[in-house]
Amino acid sequence: MSKPGAGPWDLLRRRLCRVKLKHAFHAVGLSAKDLVVLSGGHTLGFAHCSSFETRIRGFPGGGGGADPALRPSFAAALRRACPANNTARGAGAWMDPTSAAFDNAYFKMLQTGRGLLASDEALLTHPKTRRMVALYAASQGKFFQAFVSSMLRMSAQNQPGEIRANCRRHN
Repeated sequence: MSKPGAGPWDLLRRRLCRVKLKHAFHAVGLSAKDLVVLSGGHTLGFAHCSSFETRIRGFPGGGGGADPALRPSFAAALRRACPANNTARGAGAWMDPTSAAFDNAYFKMLQTGRGLLASDEALLTHPKTRRMVALYAASQGKFFQAFVSSMLRMSAQNQPGEIRANCRRHN
């Protein structure tokens, strides 16, 4: 949910590091736990190549290669799905293998070096958020309970925004 000019409420910042993501969430009254839990919503959906291009090719400090946090076989599969100079509008990757089901597969993927977006991988860069990822990977029930609470907290913030019909553009 975001809208241009919505300030700190623009939570769809796929390239932010964990600290900046946490600050964006705190600015609207949400916690680090909410950040991790709501990121679990990435279990649904698809990401276009432009959303993760810098993680698979030309990673800063990576000698022109992929983000070293990515499992090499996963990075190779993503490069096949998104060739260099790709112009195919529909090219990209599913957020996880069960992208049509709301489950905890997203957290399991993160633990195995298959976090698609930089903001996903950022959840593993601090012991506190890494422990939360492990908790929700191990217990779908705990993830579901926490997700309901975090969604309610987010919706109670009464901030301007919209639920997008298409994640790539504003309604």
